[in-house]
Amino acid sequence: MAMATPLEQKAIEMFSHSLCGSGPAGSVSPDTFIDGMRALAGAVNVLTTQVGGQRYGLTATAVCSLSTTPPRLIACVNQKGRTFGALRDSGVVAVNSLDASQCDVATAFAGAGAPDVDRFETGDWLEGAVDGCPVLKGACVTFECRIAEVIEAASHGILICDVFEVNTTSASSPLVYCDGAFKRLEAAA
Repeated sequence: MAMATPLEQKAIEMFSHSLCGSGPAGSVSPDTFIDGMRALAGAVNVLTTQVGGQRYGLTATAVCSLSTTPPRLIACVNQKGRTFGALRDSGVVAVNSLDASQCDVATAFAGAGAPDVDRFETGDWLEGAVDGCPVLKGACVTFECRIAEVIEAASHGILICDVFEVNTTSASSPLVYCDGAFKRLEAAA
């Protein structure tokens, strides 16, 4: 077996740090990182799934495209929540990118409120085409996906998702999260 070159070894070490709880020596503190991430605006999404007739969901901003061929996206989800386990068990997810008028949905699925309240009481939910995954009516866009792979990376799981359905809403105004608050994305001047 050939020895790794110094550049290859550095890449292996960097990748291994990204998948464990500790970072490389000299990285910023968690508080500094959180402050920086608060300044990074992100689309507000509600990820949903269902297992055995039970619906699960959470609010997430760590969602982005991965590739167009095949059509794939990634979503990063905290492994501690019960929705992560449901996503892994079901193998399907609907990524509902919220309209600015759906701030109440974002808040409900972010865990604000009583723990025994059904989050799906907020919003108008339909049964999706991919295994009946809950889809939010009026979302800017909904991606209905099958989960191709889950990569455990420190506190979160990276879901690599194959997209099977895309539904968009015309004349929508996306909801974004920045500086610790939900905000409306204003039209360009």
